[in-house]
Amino acid sequence: MRFHSPSSSVQRAPAAPDMEDRNGPGVRIPPPVFFVAALLIGLLLQVRFPVSLFLARPIALGLGAALAIAGGLFIVTAIPAMVRGHGTLNTAAPSAALVVSGPYRISRNPMYVGLVLLYSGLACGFAVVWALPLLIPLIVYTQIGVIAPEERYLTHAFGDTYRTYMAHVRRWL
Repeated sequence: MRFHSPSSSVQRAPAAPDMEDRNGPGVRIPPPVFFVAALLIGLLLQVRFPVSLFLARPIALGLGAALAIAGGLFIVTAIPAMVRGHGTLNTAAPSAALVVSGPYRISRNPMYVGLVLLYSGLACGFAVVWALPLLIPLIVYTQIGVIAPEERYLTHAFGDTYRTYMAHVRRWL
């Protein structure tokens, strides 16, 4: 389902935000850092304790490529939408606007969806089997440590507009 804001595709933050609005969600370490670190840990484990991929190599390459391309598309379309909509890419900073256009019409977190798909695609395509189970704590961390604080902040900053958006657009997909 697509979300259409009653006034436009961008909702501005209140003119005089209180202290919580100025502080933003407060996620200090950007989520891509955790995804890269987990992939590197998986790679090191794969080198030290080799595990065979459970798929035939051509299938793993095809699946990996498809997942990585889909993830990359989510990311490369979400970033310009965020910038054009005057949101912020900084997970620690406040946002001047609520962005609901582009891929934000189908997911409230298209960059995180993209990271999960890209990570899965790289792990599968390069046969880094150890990286696959590490995806589970990554998703849990992203949900609890990143998305939850962002949602609290956005609910506080944009109120009913954000609650309406949440009701119409899924968190992930």
